[in-house]
Amino acid sequence: MGATAEDLTRGHSLMADPASRADQEMFIPLAKDHLTQLRDVLRNSADEDQRAVAAYVIGYTPSKKEVVNDLQYALKDADAGVRNNAARALMALAVLARLDPNYGMKIEPTWFIEMLNSLSWSYRNQVLKALQILTDNRDASVLDQLHERALPSLVEMARWKTLSHALPAFVLLGRLAGMPDTQVQAVWTGGDRESVITAAMSKKKTR
Repeated sequence: MGATAEDLTRGHSLMADPASRADQEMFIPLAKDHLTQLRDVLRNSADEDQRAVAAYVIGYTPSKKEVVNDLQYALKDADAGVRNNAARALMALAVLARLDPNYGMKIEPTWFIEMLNSLSWSYRNQVLKALQILTDNRDASVLDQLHERALPSLVEMARWKTLSHALPAFVLLGRLAGMPDTQVQAVWTGGDRESVITAAMSKKKTR
């Protein structure tokens, strides 16, 4: 992936490209020193471009746990750019929460799941990545919400002809079906997508 590679392990995006990474690292002290203002812009500004910038920068604050609710609020914003930046920031927080549970962050899946039903491919692509992270540990509540509120959308995406776009949804369907990821990957390689789709559709909720 080269210069386009992205590191999310610190709870925010850091690109491999040195120039881009240097720009991003400047957001860390900015978010730390102006967190109150960023929150105000994100929630109250009438300018969607300002809200989108706030949604991007606020994720760089060292106080990660403090901005989870702000970013989840921004997922409901009327502007697509704001929602997209909020989803990307929350995805990075989900990575950090998975790597270090001591942060005590709880990333709610509800709005990610709702965004799977969007007509926008870019929204779906972002939230699929986040939901793969949030279902890594097979959290029953997340899987049940996916089954109840987004199963038709996942099935549709898993059948897409562009394989790189279809695979994330296919993996989630495999998890809904109770399959280990190694089995899902083997079925994917074998080309029998419908068997996993059928298994996920017939799987009962865990509770």
